[in-house]
Amino acid sequence: MKLINCNAATAIFLASLFCVSVARAEEDDFMLDDDDSFMLEGDEAEDIEEHSYSSYIEFGGLYSSSDSAKFGEYTGLDQQPGFVIGNFNIQQRAAYDSEGTEFWQITGTDLGLDSRSVQAEYGKQGHFRLFFEYDQLPHNQLVNARTPFNGVGTEHLQLPDTWVSGATTAEMTLLNDSLHHVAIGTERRKYNGGFSLALSKTWNVKMLIQHEDKDGLTATGGVMGVSGFNPLAIVAPKPIDQETNEVDMSLAYNGDAAQVELRYHLSLFDNHIDSFSWQNPYQLRLPSAAGYLDSVGGLSVDPDNQSHKISLSGAYRLAATTRLSGNFSYGLMRQDNQRINYTINPSLAVDAPLTGQNTQLDAETWHAGLVFTAAPIKNVSIRSSYVYDQRHNSNAINDYAVLRNDSENQITQLNSQTIRANLPYGRTQHKFKLASDYRFLPKNKITIGYIYEGNERDYAEVERTDEHTAHIKLASNPLRGVSSWLKYEYSARNATDYQGDATYLASHTEQYLATVPESLRFENDPLIRQYNLADRQRNKVSFALTWMVLESLSVGLNGRYTQDDYLHSELGLTDSENFNGTVDINYSLNAELNLHGFYSYEYLQNQQTGYERVSNLETLVPRDPDKFWRVDSVDKVHTVGAGLEWQVIKNVLDLQLDYTFSDALTSTGTEQQNVADTPLPDLTTVLHSINVSANYQLLENMRLQLSYRFESWQTDDFALDNIVPDSINEVLSLGNSSPDYDAHVVGVSAFYEF
Repeated sequence: MKLINCNAATAIFLASLFCVSVARAEEDDFMLDDDDSFMLEGDEAEDIEEHSYSSYIEFGGLYSSSDSAKFGEYTGLDQQPGFVIGNFNIQQRAAYDSEGTEFWQITGTDLGLDSRSVQAEYGKQGHFRLFFEYDQLPHNQLVNARTPFNGVGTEHLQLPDTWVSGATTAEMTLLNDSLHHVAIGTERRKYNGGFSLALSKTWNVKMLIQHEDKDGLTATGGVMGVSGFNPLAIVAPKPIDQETNEVDMSLAYNGDAAQVELRYHLSLFDNHIDSFSWQNPYQLRLPSAAGYLDSVGGLSVDPDNQSHKISLSGAYRLAATTRLSGNFSYGLMRQDNQRINYTINPSLAVDAPLTGQNTQLDAETWHAGLVFTAAPIKNVSIRSSYVYDQRHNSNAINDYAVLRNDSENQITQLNSQTIRANLPYGRTQHKFKLASDYRFLPKNKITIGYIYEGNERDYAEVERTDEHTAHIKLASNPLRGVSSWLKYEYSARNATDYQGDATYLASHTEQYLATVPESLRFENDPLIRQYNLADRQRNKVSFALTWMVLESLSVGLNGRYTQDDYLHSELGLTDSENFNGTVDINYSLNAELNLHGFYSYEYLQNQQTGYERVSNLETLVPRDPDKFWRVDSVDKVHTVGAGLEWQVIKNVLDLQLDYTFSDALTSTGTEQQNVADTPLPDLTTVLHSINVSANYQLLENMRLQLSYRFESWQTDDFALDNIVPDSINEVLSLGNSSPDYDAHVVGVSAFYEF
């Protein structure tokens, strides 16, 4: 098999390790002597001591037939046909009957792939431990993305010199000639290192230092133009180039009756990209004095920031069956990066300066928790807890005279709708739990519990939500080999009066609001309810059953059903149902052959209602009943799996086989008075996955492994299929398609233990 050169360094490194381990094996007499024999007669086999190996190296080659970004979404198996198989775990520990406590270990996983990782540690048991870890993870996102922009990966995208602008994408006559492929995805590289040190039998200190780099491209949307027919959009490849550094330190006391830990966490985020801009690909569609559609547009990016958190936690055993524990933490999040200007378009007039351009922004978090557990009498236990959690944003509220979409001159009059105020969002949460267990009769237990959660939010449509949840659970082993439990939960969430115009009123100036009639002071329809803030009743039933039918046969069954009713939501999500259940079987035919299988079904149904309107200027009182509409969406997923582990020749040849089939269907039905029912096309996804591996014991401490993987993924998605950059007249996109593929992966490797 031909291996691609990009992993040459990895191959050399693994080969070196392999040679060193073989040499070590020869020195330690792991190889068979002349008098040793593989053929055993009579009871002599029982006298042979089995070797126990603690280290291994796996080295080989891998071939993949697929170039699908979806198949290699988190592995990188889409980039090339040939890869190195590289895994190892080399460790050494002092013998259990010796006085030494020293140990060390080095582990490498998937070294020939972009999802590789390496870990190393060294220490003395009960004294100290040093460790290091490197982890790499790719993430492929879009399939077949294309763009006409040059400068991809930089902060500013430019059009080709030969570009022909158009009022729509259809009028960009050289678009197809200018398109080139871009890889939309990111790669993360994380480095961890630290130590733990026992200062005494009861005191220890730990430190973890982490550095992470992340770079690549992500798809982002940008708009040029305001009002009328002018708004025109692009989907562009925005560069990602950022790093995060974290430090975690702790000092802990571990006594017989009490435990205490003091911890400090620091996080520093640095974005190496300050802003993102693009040259406008569209022509002027309506007259504009600023000529904005002949210039550039821009977006801000995630700013540099830092986070500090200090926490104290502890636990104390009040009595043999009573324990009290708690935790407290304070966090400070700070952002002092200079803000970018109102616009990147130099042709636009900016009369008012940016308010608080160099202002430091802070947010604080407070958290406190207390847990009490006790067993006051025989067969009865009690658990209770209380949590207080707050996010406090004390930043000043300022008015900003924004320039919408880099497309108009600044308007500074206080009665303008473009002057908006920032809203410092915050939240305070109280959560209380109480539960009690009672054991009755042999092998039976009943649990009754109650949970209260209250949330107060700043600048939200409701000031407060209160949710009460009660549950009862019965666990029983009614028969020998049978264990089961059944749980029912009921919760009710009630909110204060819903004010759909709350953020609208808080973010506009009083001068502007005075120009708008009260009946039109809203952005979302006044009847709509955000589902996470709306009144809701929930019924939930869950269960599990395990049955050992025979010593060689076990059956498991589990499931959960949830029904949500949003009682007072006239528009928005009104009803939701969810069910998922699984049955699995494991059968050991004999000592050499084990069979297993499972079936899983998931059902999710959502019902949403809406009201058709063109703009806020439309009169909503009285309502036109013919303009109400409803959408019912249903997701159904069937998943079946089966497999076997088979020792074809005992201690010589074994075989593993797994097969998985999944069929997912999303159907969306629509309903509106006096309008023909025209459901959206179904979305379907079908997955077939086969994994086969065979291991042949070549020597006592060496085996050969042959693996084969087949995966077929077929998707029909009307929102993605056959989408090209100019499919929409007013949106210049990257294009996309459903990630259909058939992938074959074959691997051959040698697995050496020592």
